[in-house]
Amino acid sequence: MISATSYIENLRNNRIPIILAGAALAVGLGVLQVVSLKWSALVLALILVTVLAICKMEAAMVVYALAAFLPIGPFFAVTGRFGYEQGLYPSELLLGLLAFVWGAGLVFRVIRDKKLPIQRGPIDAPLFLLIGASIFSFIAAQFTWDYNVPTEHRYYVTQITEIGLLCMPVAVYLLISNSLKDLRWAKAMCSAILVVGIVGFASDCPWIHLPAFFNISWTGLLTIPLISLLYAYIVLHREFAWKQLAASCALFLVLVVQFKYMSWVVMWLSASVSLCVISWYRSKKLFATVMCVALLTCLLKMGLFRDLLQAERAGSSLERFDIWASSFKIGFGRLLWGIGPDSFYPYYSHYYANTYQTLNVSSPHSNWVQMFVQYGIIGFIAFVWFIVLCLRSLSALYRRAQGTFEREVLLAATGTFAGMVIISGLGDYIFPARANGGLTTFGITVYNWILLGVAFGLGRMMREQEGVSPTERSLQGVG
Repeated sequence: MISATSYIENLRNNRIPIILAGAALAVGLGVLQVVSLKWSALVLALILVTVLAICKMEAAMVVYALAAFLPIGPFFAVTGRFGYEQGLYPSELLLGLLAFVWGAGLVFRVIRDKKLPIQRGPIDAPLFLLIGASIFSFIAAQFTWDYNVPTEHRYYVTQITEIGLLCMPVAVYLLISNSLKDLRWAKAMCSAILVVGIVGFASDCPWIHLPAFFNISWTGLLTIPLISLLYAYIVLHREFAWKQLAASCALFLVLVVQFKYMSWVVMWLSASVSLCVISWYRSKKLFATVMCVALLTCLLKMGLFRDLLQAERAGSSLERFDIWASSFKIGFGRLLWGIGPDSFYPYYSHYYANTYQTLNVSSPHSNWVQMFVQYGIIGFIAFVWFIVLCLRSLSALYRRAQGTFEREVLLAATGTFAGMVIISGLGDYIFPARANGGLTTFGITVYNWILLGVAFGLGRMMREQEGVSPTERSLQGVG
């Protein structure tokens, strides 16, 4: 008689049919969810993904990467200020389930082996410090609330949700970076990112009409990892073949749509920063060439950039400078621990009631300002530490990487993250704010974290493989 341990081991060794069957069932259940039977379909899908995660966490994370952006929901809502309904979406439920399965397995291995079975990542410390600062700020705000500020718009549940929006991206990074054991699954996750990026590109194209199901806000941000991966692939392959030609044509088409049809500044700014950073790391000569082409384009297409600036003015985006100035005044009043998570609106509406659109300003519209105002100097230092350490670690891993694929992913992750760092000064694009898109925004910006998870997962695999013979590395599928 086969024991339970042998049965599970047999599943692990023959999991390809299970994964294929699971993918087919997941697609079918997804269709059922959209049409009808949403609760039963959701429960069955979550059970299926649980089994898949137990058998192979990398496969479950690929499924998650393909589904994270889908706007299915909300099933139940957390109602905050202005009646915003920040629903909990199936992709977020899926992430919570995967985190629970991974965490339970981690605890079991710690109890069994009496040691932590994972390595500490290079950016773990600042991320956990930031989460700790948010929790400390939440507790401190309960005792140090400004007695002049009304509490009618202070909701504990939305404050906890805001902390959750800090934890969720970190969970994605930890799950992927610590689950990757095989180079093939890293390629599968990058393929999922490319597929989602193509969907984002198609959603922005004026001549392509997708079903209403794919009407998602801010889909232009889905194309940033796509642009970075395509450009990294092009610049790291010296030989010119049909694949490079196809990638070059695809990149050109995406950039044309990004710059011509997307007037929103964060779209073209993040793409530009990503291209420049990738060019800089690849070659200083390439960077100089790209900058010359960019300057020449600016001179020839001055009217286009004038239209972009006019669109930003018409959309009142430039008024953010006034919001930030007021936000810093609030932040300096609570310098050490901040005003607390999701507490911006009560303070801002009370002290700056006569400034620009105060009744609609529910967040600082900037991650940099948000960290300082809500979590104080401790949270802000942790945020800056995370950014600097992440860029330095990615750069170091890129210079150490030997394989072409690893170099492509690390270069693309560096460019994408650098672009997100710049535009996070203009919005909530690294850690989404509950009152400014919330989980909907997370479903778009999470792909930056998925790519980071793959990059640092490859870095961990590189460290583990140092000293392993080429034959063993080939047998393990990482060389």
